[in-house]
Amino acid sequence: MELTKVFYVWTLLSFLVLQCVLEGSSEQNAFELPVQLVGFPFIIMAVRVTNFIKKLSYALSPATYRSRNRRELGHVGELVDPFDPQEVEKYIVAEFGNKACVFGRICAHYAVKARSQPRTQLDWSDVFRQYKRSQDQAKELYLLSVFLGDIVGSPQLCQQLGKRRPCDENLLGSS
Repeated sequence: MELTKVFYVWTLLSFLVLQCVLEGSSEQNAFELPVQLVGFPFIIMAVRVTNFIKKLSYALSPATYRSRNRRELGHVGELVDPFDPQEVEKYIVAEFGNKACVFGRICAHYAVKARSQPRTQLDWSDVFRQYKRSQDQAKELYLLSVFLGDIVGSPQLCQQLGKRRPCDENLLGSS
């Protein structure tokens, strides 16, 4: 804030000094400096400096480097899931049918990974290796569990869905 005050005072003083220099004497000068030549560079400089100050203050603020989920929370200790398991279950049934289920262990595994390491890539070789081992009827449900865990990132939701719509772990094949 002090830097902006200094900048405004400096701009005002330099404007007054230039005004005095340009008016200097009452005699008509042979060379007159157009107002645009002096005014526009000051305006452009003022805009750039204020944008720089905004970006600098944003970069120096510790809240910038926290994830949005953590910024929204009032207390760090309490983690509230924004998803209602019943609504998610209804959506899964609507999309995949009544036989749809969730592998709770797999979903929770990828949810914990997503929460501990945000924005990391999935281990695709592991995902496809497990996908190939699964029985045909479980392949789609396996991918549902993986992506649900990775995208939502809520182990609690995965556990609740695993209890509400459990899949037979034997469908995954031998581990």
